[in-house]
Amino acid sequence: PFAQQQNIPALSTPRILRMASHQAAQASSPKALSESRKLPQGDAWHVRTLASLRNDSRQDLDKDGGDSVAPSALLAEQTGRKGVGLLVASAPSHELDRAQKPQPLLELGGVSMVSHALWQLNSAHFALVIVVVGFKGDEIRQQLAAHIQSDPSVFEGLRLKFVDLGKGWRGGRVASLAACMPIIDELVAPDASVVVIGADHIFDASLLQEAAAVDLSGDGDEACVLVEFDLEGMHGLPTSTVFCATRPLHGADRVYNIGPDLETYSGIEAGLIVFLPATLQQLADQGRGDVRVANLLSEVARRGTLRMLKTDGRTWFSVETEESAEFTSNGLRHCGQEYVLADGKKVHLVGLPRKLETSPSDGGEWAEFSVEKWRSAVYTAKSFFQDLFVDTTDFIGKLCDELGGCSEGGPLVVEVGCGTGEALLPLMDRARYTCGVDFNPHFVEFCRQNVPQEHQERVRHIIGDAQELNTLLKNELPPAWVDENRSKIAICVGNTIGIMPPEVRKNVYEQMKLLAGVHGYMVVVYWNGNRFGDAVQNFYHKNPQLCGKFTGECIDLDTCTLTTPSGYCTHWTKPEEARAIFEKEVGAEVTALLEKGNGVLVAGRMSNIDMEARV
Repeated sequence: PFAQQQNIPALSTPRILRMASHQAAQASSPKALSESRKLPQGDAWHVRTLASLRNDSRQDLDKDGGDSVAPSALLAEQTGRKGVGLLVASAPSHELDRAQKPQPLLELGGVSMVSHALWQLNSAHFALVIVVVGFKGDEIRQQLAAHIQSDPSVFEGLRLKFVDLGKGWRGGRVASLAACMPIIDELVAPDASVVVIGADHIFDASLLQEAAAVDLSGDGDEACVLVEFDLEGMHGLPTSTVFCATRPLHGADRVYNIGPDLETYSGIEAGLIVFLPATLQQLADQGRGDVRVANLLSEVARRGTLRMLKTDGRTWFSVETEESAEFTSNGLRHCGQEYVLADGKKVHLVGLPRKLETSPSDGGEWAEFSVEKWRSAVYTAKSFFQDLFVDTTDFIGKLCDELGGCSEGGPLVVEVGCGTGEALLPLMDRARYTCGVDFNPHFVEFCRQNVPQEHQERVRHIIGDAQELNTLLKNELPPAWVDENRSKIAICVGNTIGIMPPEVRKNVYEQMKLLAGVHGYMVVVYWNGNRFGDAVQNFYHKNPQLCGKFTGECIDLDTCTLTTPSGYCTHWTKPEEARAIFEKEVGAEVTALLEKGNGVLVAGRMSNIDMEARV
C-alpha cells in the first residue's frame, strides 16, 4: 500500500492501495469510448469526467430538492441500470462528532470526493442515486447537476435526486438518513435494497455492483455490511473504526457482532451498508439522541440477520481531512489514471481496480476462508483439535450419565451458540433432551434439517439471544423439558465464549449459571493456555490459511495471545485463569476442572449460598 511507503499519519480508514489498472485504462480510453458511441476519433477529442465542472453555469434546481437526469424509472430500466444508492454528503461517516463539518468538496487529483463517489455509482450502473446535502449543499448540487447536464450521454438513464437539509445542518449521519425516508418511501419498493455510502468514501465499482445486487428480503436479512479482512499494513486505526466479529465455522456470510469496542474481531466495517427500507425506518425511529448506525447494526447482528459482503481485495478508502486528501491525491498522481478534461485540465481519477498486491494466497485471506476449510482444519481426524472434540463429548457425556442419561428423568442439555451443530450431535444419545440455541436463523434451520430421524422427538434448535436464555427456553420448549425438577446442563464449547463482547459474555455466564441451578451444570470449554506455545508452532504456523503468516512479535507468551498482521486474534486460557473466571467473575462453584491436551474443560453450578441469597 502506498500509505506504508510514506511516513505520514494514518488516514481515517487507512486503505490507500494501487489505483492504476490496465483494464480500467482501456475501458475509459478515448478509443474505447468513441467506438462504443460510434463517434469519430481525433486529436481534439477528450474524455469527460466529473471534474469537468462548469461553475459559471448555475442551475435552477427544484425547490423540493429533487433533480433527475432520467425523466422516469423506465429509461433507467431500458439502459440496463439497477440499484438504489444513498450518497450521504451532509455528515461525516465516522459519527464521532456530528457537529463536525462534512467536506465532500475536498479534491483528490483535481476531483471532489463527492464527484468521485457519484462517478463510481454511475460506473456501477445504479438506476437511482439520492444525494443528501447540507453544508455547502448548493455548491454540491450545482457542481453535480452542471456536469451531468453538460454531457448527459455519460449518465444516460441515471436518476439523480437531492435531499437538501440546509446549509446549517449538523444533525449527523443517522439524522441525515432519517431525513431521507419520505423520498425513499416514495421511490423505493419495500423489498428493494438501498446501498448507503458516504461522500468521504470511494469504492471499486464492482463492489458497488455487487452491493446493488444484494437481495436482503429474499433471504430474510435486514442489512448487509462491507467487511475488510485483510488488515495487514493498517497501522493506526482511528477511534472511529467499527470492528466486525465473524465465525467462519458457523456462517461464511454472517457478521455475529459489530461495534467500535470489540475485543475480538476479524475484520472492519468498510463504510458501505445495504439496508431494507424497513431497517432504515427502524434507524430513523431510533435516531434521537446519541444514536449511531453501529448501534442498530449490533442489534441486527444479534438477531442473526446481518449479512456481510467481502472486499476480496478490491480497493476502497475514505478521506476526511485536507491533509489526507492531499496525501491521497499524491498517491493518485503516482498510481491513478490521468485524464484530460474538455477544458484541457489534467486530473487523476480513481479507476479502482482489483488491488495488485494482496496478502499471500496461503495466509491471511479471511475473505476467502470457507466453512469447508475451517472444518477441514479443525474437525478432521488429523486436525490439531480432534482430541479436544472427543474429550469435550466425553466430559459432558459423563455429566449427562450422572444426571440420568437418556432415562425419563434424564437432563436437558442446552448448547449456547450451537452454530451448525457439531458439538451437540454426539450428545443426543447421552441426554433425555438436547437443545441448540443460536441467534442466526440460517444455522438453526440447518441444524433442524440435519437432526437424525431417531432423535427428532427429543431434539430442538431455537433462534434467540442467550442473554435471555432461561426465558427463551420456557417460551419455546415443552413444559416437560424445562420442568424445575429436571436437571439442566448449559454448555458453551470450542472457545465460542471468547467471541462475545464483555458485557454480553457476562450476561451469558449468568444465564448459564441460573439454568444449571444447584443440581445441574454449566460447562465452558476453553483452549488450553499451557499448550499455547505448541499451538503456535504446530497449528497456527502450519495453518497460515487460518490466521495469516506471522513473526515472533505477534506472539505474547505471557498472556497466551496471538495477534497476526491479517487481523486474526486468539487468546488461550490456562487452568488457573479458567477457575478464577468461574469463581470470581461468574460466582459459580467449580465442580470439575479438567486440563487435557488442548483444552481446559470446566464444570460448575450455582452454590447453595448463592441460591439462598437469591431466594
